[in-house]
Amino acid sequence: MNRRLLNKYSVSSLLFIAVAAVLIAIALDTAMGEFVTAAFVIAGMVCAMTGIFILMFSGGEPVDPLLVGLLPAQGCINLCRVASDLGINGNAYFLPDRVTGNTRVMQFNPRSEYTGGTVSAKGSFPETGPEGMVTVPSCDPLIQVLRRRNTLSIPNNEQKLMQLLEEVTGEIFEFSPRVSVRLAGSRVTITFHKYRFIEGCRTIARESKNCCLRNPCPASSLCGALITEATDKVVLLEQCSVSSSNQDVIIIFSVLSSS
Repeated sequence: MNRRLLNKYSVSSLLFIAVAAVLIAIALDTAMGEFVTAAFVIAGMVCAMTGIFILMFSGGEPVDPLLVGLLPAQGCINLCRVASDLGINGNAYFLPDRVTGNTRVMQFNPRSEYTGGTVSAKGSFPETGPEGMVTVPSCDPLIQVLRRRNTLSIPNNEQKLMQLLEEVTGEIFEFSPRVSVRLAGSRVTITFHKYRFIEGCRTIARESKNCCLRNPCPASSLCGALITEATDKVVLLEQCSVSSSNQDVIIIFSVLSSS
């Protein structure tokens, strides 16, 4: 296994320092005249200072987005397999607290389709009401970060909701260089343009395209949870797909008016 001990910034700084040592050594060991010697010494000092500056202010290499994208992939696949073995094949529904009695948005996967009604969030499998599986959305740690660090404020109108989704996913967490949000009736379409963690999406899709719909990753479930809080309605994850021509991820949520 190859292990990188130095990143490109450390290597650059060491090269600058090495060049500085060579220049100063040439100036001291050869008789080139005062002006030429002084020029070599000054050039060496500049290289040395540059190298030290780069070494002091360079951090480690940023984490490869490919690796970050792969982190939640197998967990998503495993949970989908377990749910499928239990006969739970419904897409993810995001339920507001008034439906579950919990203090946060919960995710509900019905056996087939959720048509409304109270869902108990006391256990993973409600004993009464609609049959299915109740879990905490994978985005919950991100929600908690937003509340602690960014004083998350849930909007009460569509325009502010669109702005919130774009700011949270595109600017705060930087899932994508550009995020577009479109509202059309009861549907909310979110596009992550050139999604940074696309490799995880591709890995999950190779296993089953339904995995993303049944157990969405933190990025897409974050959008669903925020929409649920803003509308105080049940939200269905209707579509999650990767564009075949580029790295765009398209997510479509449906806000259930009867919920």
